[in-house]
Amino acid sequence: MCATLCLSCVRRFPQWERMAILCISTGCFCCDAFAHARTIRSSIAPLSVKDMAANTNVIKFSGAELPEVLEASVHTFGQRIGGSKNDVWLCPAYSGGRDLMIYVKPRLSVRQIVAELLSSQLAISAGLPCPQPYLVNLKPQFVGGPRGAPEFCFGCEQVGSSSAVQSVKNLAIALEMLKKAKAAEGVAVLDEWIANPVRHTNDILFNPEGAVWLIDHEGALAAGLSPGEAVSNWLAMCLKNGLPVADRVKLLSMLRVKSSSAQAPKIGRPPVELGHIPSGMDLYRAAMEFLRQRVHELDRLISQRIVPEQGYLEAGIESNGAAKL
Repeated sequence: MCATLCLSCVRRFPQWERMAILCISTGCFCCDAFAHARTIRSSIAPLSVKDMAANTNVIKFSGAELPEVLEASVHTFGQRIGGSKNDVWLCPAYSGGRDLMIYVKPRLSVRQIVAELLSSQLAISAGLPCPQPYLVNLKPQFVGGPRGAPEFCFGCEQVGSSSAVQSVKNLAIALEMLKKAKAAEGVAVLDEWIANPVRHTNDILFNPEGAVWLIDHEGALAAGLSPGEAVSNWLAMCLKNGLPVADRVKLLSMLRVKSSSAQAPKIGRPPVELGHIPSGMDLYRAAMEFLRQRVHELDRLISQRIVPEQGYLEAGIESNGAAKL
């Protein structure tokens, strides 16, 4: 397949730039601009850029500074939530002048706290549905521990009532609800970025109206993982399974549009409360550096996962605008 894009549209869809060849004075099939353009060559025809740009299922990362992590204080005893794979407590809390209910995970390691915080921040920055994360100051006795000095742990705000917001165990129904919420592709790319190998139906909550929330990211950003290393991606494989090659190419095109708009996150300031947790600041900065490097591997990781038989064509663009193949 051959198609042409003006330089403006190439910058909008950087995944095409990797497979671009300079072509002078020809029309852009995306915006009809008649200027310097690049000819795209691919062994398998992708979706047109017009189709991908118009697809409402694609949610773009904003590239904005990560949202702030708020602090909350638990001031009384919480209720343990049964049936969870983690030790989770629903606690009355106070933050920024308001009362709220927070799900608290008091037994996470420092690395898991950082993974939960950063994954939630990235999801919210991407426009994906994720409860507001908190660093929660609480006394151990409020969550089943012995009496002791207050400690910081991870928490997230309760969304809806616990009886109305539930996971959906049936895989087919859960996938259909994710697609209706226009979140499926975005969540798959998020999990590739944060190297989250443990997503499952239990980690996605729905209310009766079909609204969705992402939870439980403590398994992401594992220690010792290299930025270009592939881990399992449950949702991406669910979206891929059973599709013929032509449909997997379409899925890949949608995921590539999503991943190509991801940018290295702007760190802002690490949550100052992490300074009260041993190694908290250092692990947060290390995780941010991992994410900055991994964003440049997203296109390759997703391509090799969804359409491995297509291979991966790596190409760069020289500073003078010529293609380097």
